[in-house]
Amino acid sequence: MKINEITVGLRYRVSGDLANGRYADGTPRISHDDVVRVIKRITDTHVICECGREFIINDNFKIEKF
Repeated sequence: MKINEITVGLRYRVSGDLANGRYADGTPRISHDDVVRVIKRITDTHVICECGREFIINDNFKIEKF
């Protein structure tokens, strides 16, 4: 599924790299997650879920309808 096919407000299964805070030196903490959540917002670089998780749009990002 492509980013432009996502409908904000619907539930999707999202898998990929997650921006999860920052280290003390300011570099982002990246982890991998696989969750089912409602999509709240989409930016040029991130897909943001209702829970606040910010998935990075890169080669590891996958999304499918739930």
